Amino acid sequence: KVVAANVVAREEGSDPKLKDEGVVFSAHWDHLGVGEAVNGDTIYNGAADNATGSGMLLEMARVWAELPQKPKRSALFVAVGAEEQGLRGSFFWGQHPSIPAGKIAAAVNFDMFLPFGRATDVTVNGSERTTIFPIVEAAAKRTGLAISPDPRPTAGLYYRSDHFSFARVGIPSFSVEQGHVFAGKPAEFGKQAMDEFTAKRYHQPADEYKEDWDFAGMEQYSQFGLLIGMDVANQDAMPTWRAGDEFLAARQASGVK
Repeated sequence: KVVAANVVAREEGSDPKLKDEGVVFSAHWDHLGVGEAVNGDTIYNGAADNATGSGMLLEMARVWAELPQKPKRSALFVAVGAEEQGLRGSFFWGQHPSIPAGKIAAAVNFDMFLPFGRATDVTVNGSERTTIFPIVEAAAKRTGLAISPDPRPTAGLYYRSDHFSFARVGIPSFSVEQGHVFAGKPAEFGKQAMDEFTAKRYHQPADEYKEDWDFAGMEQYSQFGLLIGMDVANQDAMPTWRAGDEFLAARQASGVK
């Protein structure tokens, strides 16, 4: 049995009508806790997975709260629990959102970033399925990031992170995911470093903070996601899924045509 909580903060929008609608930023705050010892260590810290996304969520909330002029729509910062137990926290919130799903313009999720320094690309798998994609492309250009395709399309990653819980109720949703090309490093560095992390630290006690971490890439990805959210929050039309998408019917059922 797992007992966990979702933590939600709301910053109200500036438009008298659109402030009842919102843009969601999310990240899961949980990890595996205490488990089987590996080399004498029983604490599964989850520093990359997902203290990184949680820290980015807090920083984006801080920046949004300090804006002298708030965007038109409200912002919801949703830290979900029990992701490691099968997206349970995000599933619950998707079924019981703070505001109706039909009033949520978009949801942008952040899950696991590695401290490899300044990035040159980003993956936003699933964003191309939504009417938000031109905003995503513009934000990538502004932050100097190339949009790379899903490196593992057969893995079904779109259906294995918290944004999926929101997409299934019709909300245009996707995750900002770390790219594989890093400034000043060989082209093969990103894949090799990711493979090493997966083999030696992913879901193990060794996923812990080190003082030599380079947060420059996380700063970029936070800026990128924040730009997307701000632009969506100021957009007059309510975003939706593109024609023929599997989540379009749920969006229409929520009242968005």
